[in-house]
Amino acid sequence: MAIAAYVRVSTREQAEGTGLETQKQKIREWARLHDIDTIRLYEDPGVSGGTMDREGLQRLLSDVEEGAVETVVVYKADRLSRSLKDLLTLLDNRLEPSGVRFVSVTEQFDTSTASGRLFLQMLGSFSEFERNVITERTTEGRRRKAEDGGHACGEVPLGYRKDGEGELEPDPETVPIVQRIFQLRDEGESLRSIAERLNDDDVATKSGGDWHASTVKYVLDNPKYEGRLRHTFDGDTVEAMAQHLQIE
Repeated sequence: MAIAAYVRVSTREQAEGTGLETQKQKIREWARLHDIDTIRLYEDPGVSGGTMDREGLQRLLSDVEEGAVETVVVYKADRLSRSLKDLLTLLDNRLEPSGVRFVSVTEQFDTSTASGRLFLQMLGSFSEFERNVITERTTEGRRRKAEDGGHACGEVPLGYRKDGEGELEPDPETVPIVQRIFQLRDEGESLRSIAERLNDDDVATKSGGDWHASTVKYVLDNPKYEGRLRHTFDGDTVEAMAQHLQIE
């Protein structure tokens, strides 16, 4: 059976110097110290550790289930997963049932020992705490931006585009479409009739598809066209006026 080395890097981490070659070098040094000559390599370049849908990881797990791997070695535990829950699930449900041990060469622990397992759980708890703090700060930053009348999150509706700072501004090319919809509605046209007119004139929706009564209604009901920016954070709605966004 093989010693499997798993390496992963995101674009940001590559720029910060924790790239694939750095990880491979550390693992090779670990292998020399343990007189290991052959290592089977699995890698996921430019892939987030927040998802389990990774080609290299899935190949590794497939080989684990086939009994072809006896040890999984990583540069750091978060290379396998940035989520403590997912990491422990991998260990409990995929590696340990197959008798596979997990080794982190820079954190110097080995799950074949009780102390190694305890250290992994402690390390994962701190990593998850750090991610939660970052998430809270990001959410609070978006909330403040929303309260100030900025575009904090969400898709850009038809009739708008983002400026150089990521804020919404009217899009001269598509504003007339929105204005036409409101005008037709004011003239008494039904939602279906408006949709048919737009389709007959080969006017595409925001996504490039055909118009339906529901998509017309979405435009008419969208508060952004009245200059009202509405965001929801944890069930709490924040609304602010932005007069420059009125395009009815």
